[in-house]
Amino acid sequence: MRTEITDRFYRVFTYQSVDRIPDIEFGYWPQTIRRWLDEGLPLELTEDEKNQMFLRKLDNFFGFEPEGHYINRRCDMHPLFEEEIIEKKASSVIMRDNTGVIAERYLNDVDESSIPRYIKFPVENPDDWLALKERFRIDDPVRVIPEKELNQARRSMAAGRSINMSFIGFYGQLRNWMGVENLSLAFYDMPDLIHQMVGHWAELLTSQIERLPPDIIIDQVNWWEDMASKNGPLVSPAVFREFLQPGYRRVMTEAKKRGCVISMVDSDGNPHDIVANWMEEGVNIMFPLEVAAGVDPYAWREEFGMALRLRGGIAKRPLVIGGKAIEAELERIKPLLDQGGCIPHLDHLVPPDISYDNYRYYLDRKRKLIGK
Repeated sequence: MRTEITDRFYRVFTYQSVDRIPDIEFGYWPQTIRRWLDEGLPLELTEDEKNQMFLRKLDNFFGFEPEGHYINRRCDMHPLFEEEIIEKKASSVIMRDNTGVIAERYLNDVDESSIPRYIKFPVENPDDWLALKERFRIDDPVRVIPEKELNQARRSMAAGRSINMSFIGFYGQLRNWMGVENLSLAFYDMPDLIHQMVGHWAELLTSQIERLPPDIIIDQVNWWEDMASKNGPLVSPAVFREFLQPGYRRVMTEAKKRGCVISMVDSDGNPHDIVANWMEEGVNIMFPLEVAAGVDPYAWREEFGMALRLRGGIAKRPLVIGGKAIEAELERIKPLLDQGGCIPHLDHLVPPDISYDNYRYYLDRKRKLIGK
């Protein structure tokens, strides 16, 4: 743990003294931004900006705080597939995207949030994996982090900021390659293939840390792992332990050598049953704690203790109602803030049934609660 860091985010999650809890939130549905513009949001946005879920311009307008300095990892597919339109329909197209996924995508995606109808993923068998693996070569020159970015990290360290890296997790990446249904079957039908893919992804991620010069510290590792519904995680704790956890162990072991003491996982739904698995490897911040999916942060804190850090956990429904409902929801979360190791915000993207006025009222009340 580095005591010289001034980032409130890092200090709250490492139980160090802080003047107040940081003011952060977590994105917006594009339909929400469009509604707010109609309701008086005083921003000029391009059509592209209106379609973004994580819009820096809007975050800056609301005055949200940064969460440290991020080193941009180089783990993406290279080269990408060439996009191809396979069939055009009246309101949709069947296409292969640049990740090799064939899906029917609807032309009203932005307005209606239609989920694509997935048809085929790039990995269905071991031969497919061997072909795709060439697009994720560890020795590919594009994996090198430029010196300019390393110097930026050094300046941030000198200024007292935390240094972070973010990765796609092991379930999330394999799902991108195989799809949920195929991956679920492959755990049982092709276990060797799963071990091979997890092993390669772990080595690729670890190499990003190993490539860093020895004077670069990694304070925090973040994981994107949307691997749960309201009924629980999409794999059992036993499957997680056998197939996915070794990958986490490989990467987190290297990150800890660089100084990492906190690690956050982003999983929607209710992943309660595999929280203990993550914590064994040092992944100790759970986010976004979806209330509507049955997540009870008080029960989690009681079960896992203060080693578990909590981020999110404010239900969205009270913001739809407004007024006293918002105040009651913030009052509900307050005891967790008093315990420490907790940063409150909405438990997912702001949905379009929350008005601009209600959101501003929520921010005003939340900021009073956190001392801003």
